[in-house]
Amino acid sequence: MMGAIRTIPRTVTTGYLRALRAPLSAAERIARQQDNENWPPTVAFERLQAKLEGAAGIALRDDELLETARLREEKVEKLREAQTLKKASELERQQARDEERKRDAEIAVQRGKAARAADERKNVIEAETERKKRDAEQAAAKKERAVKAQEAAQQKVIDRRERATKAEALRAESEALDLTDEALAAREKVDLIEETIEGNKEARKTAGT
Repeated sequence: MMGAIRTIPRTVTTGYLRALRAPLSAAERIARQQDNENWPPTVAFERLQAKLEGAAGIALRDDELLETARLREEKVEKLREAQTLKKASELERQQARDEERKRDAEIAVQRGKAARAADERKNVIEAETERKKRDAEQAAAKKERAVKAQEAAQQKVIDRRERATKAEALRAESEALDLTDEALAAREKVDLIEETIEGNKEARKTAGT
């Protein structure tokens, strides 16, 4: 009989808690969290329900309500621990993602620096190569000018020597001609003398006859 009397308040308490949970059940359906015991609003209501069942069990001296409250409190505690572990795990994953993003950013920065350094080295090498090329071209041009100048100077010497040789040949030829003229004049003089001598001889012969 006493058990039946206690069953009625327990039923009333259970019905009251069920009615109290109705808005949460509707929210779970809307949020599609019916099967998620770890959903924070659900855990919060479970904690409230455990306290209400405990208080009702004490007030009604209902051991079954007290046991239900104890089991629900243990469930809530496990859910809280699970949430704590989940949050810690999510925090660790977030930290790992943050560290990974940080490393990726640092790697990107290092790669950018390396790329810029490589570009700078390439530019320096290209500039140095271009400078050496210009220097080589200038040196070659200078050498070519020097060779041409030397050739021109040698040609001038050759030309002077040729002119001098021609002048010397002309002088020699002129001197030879002069000697020839003198020889001819001398020959003509000798011939004249011989003719004069012969003429005198003929004249004397004629006179003697």
